[in-house]
Amino acid sequence: MGMDQDTGLAEVLAANERFYDVLRSGDFAEMDGLWSERTEVSVYHPNWPGITGRAEVMTSWYQVMVLSEPPAIFSRSPLIVREGNVAMVFCTEDMNGQEMTASNVFVNEDGTWRLTSHHARPLPLFGEDVGDDGDGASDAKD
Repeated sequence: MGMDQDTGLAEVLAANERFYDVLRSGDFAEMDGLWSERTEVSVYHPNWPGITGRAEVMTSWYQVMVLSEPPAIFSRSPLIVREGNVAMVFCTEDMNGQEMTASNVFVNEDGTWRLTSHHARPLPLFGEDVGDDGDGASDAKD
């Protein structure tokens, strides 16, 4: 991997850490500044329906950060996949000992990595049948 690629990955990692720092801080104006204004954005908070559109996504962050107590959440074990001006960070989120899996998608806009998507969901419980989506289809008998 070349030095430019290493630098780019470090910048993506820093942007990801900044996202979690801002989320914990409850600074909504800072959160607003982290998100793309030119690319379609989406968010999938745990146990919420998917949200698309910048205004709707930012309203959801206002609800999470301002109308509620900002979560004490930390990113662990990030894995970065980058292709040109798009980067994805796959990580585990730790919130008071509860773990979730998350993906954060960034786009490079004028030299700054900005979020376009955040998706978090609880990890399946150990031994839970991850193939059962709860729709009853797995209950069918041959």
